[in-house]
Amino acid sequence: MSGRGAVYIVLLISIFHCWLILMYNKKKVFFAIVLAVTLFSQLANADNISDEYKVLREKEIYQFTLELFEAGEYYRAITEAKRYISAFSDGENLDNMYKLIGDSYLMSREWTQAIDSYKTFMTTFPLSKYAPSTLINTAIANIKIQEYHEAEKILGLVADSGSTQEVYKATLWEILLLIQQSRFDEADAMINDNLIKEIISKEMGIIEKTINIKKNIKYKSPKLAGYMSAILPGSGQVYIERYKDATSTFVLNALFIAGAVIAFEADNPALGTILTIFELGWYKGNIYGAVSRAHKYNRKLDEDIFRKSIGNFGLYEREVRSTPNMKIMLNFYF
Repeated sequence: MSGRGAVYIVLLISIFHCWLILMYNKKKVFFAIVLAVTLFSQLANADNISDEYKVLREKEIYQFTLELFEAGEYYRAITEAKRYISAFSDGENLDNMYKLIGDSYLMSREWTQAIDSYKTFMTTFPLSKYAPSTLINTAIANIKIQEYHEAEKILGLVADSGSTQEVYKATLWEILLLIQQSRFDEADAMINDNLIKEIISKEMGIIEKTINIKKNIKYKSPKLAGYMSAILPGSGQVYIERYKDATSTFVLNALFIAGAVIAFEADNPALGTILTIFELGWYKGNIYGAVSRAHKYNRKLDEDIFRKSIGNFGLYEREVRSTPNMKIMLNFYF
């Protein structure tokens, strides 16, 4: 039985005792009243102790959760944040704990779980002071899974709800995404907007330089790589600068062709046919490999420019979360 329950029982017994005294011994009424007042005082103190314990326990779990996050124990931080949410449904740090779950998934590179957690946060606390930074983090998670259109929509919401610094970051991310997708007309329209130009005035030089680099990037043609490999196995790999692959491809195809010719000349059509079948497989693989490698080459160029641009825009190392009364400044490396 809890302390408060015991006090209630004693209080009921005391009231019953006072009634008996009033009925049979009025001289002891004064002492009975004193006893009742004392018991009521104890009951009030029990309430105060219980409330104080709850406050202390809330602070303890909250602080422990932040310490786990700061130490990089993200999954344990998620567990403690959920315990806080379950135990203190009206806690003053409830919104921060919901956001911390999403941030923990983000730092753990669990992109889908981070997005789902951030959606729960925004549904539950749409007016929280953490909402703008949560939207930016949600956009980053979407960028990681290449959901660029969704990321753009989310970043657009920050302009209506964020601080000047958050609007600045969201605007840079939007422009960077347009450049990444080679949507140069839209990027130019954004940076020429007077309001946006004022926000990103310090970054105009690097933005224009990035657009120029992206426009003049020299991609490899997958079609040309395929045609070259069809004419001469290995030449498509040379075109996409895969010299080791080119050498092995040329040698293997040459060996199979030579083997098949020798087998037919030696009047061994069975072996010649087998070697020809193998050669056809290698030949097709050589063409497919050249086309595939050309696409990968182009993607790598885009990714390299994207990563460098993130750093140039000052977004490469960004503050994932900053909690009042506790310094948590964790950089998320893209």
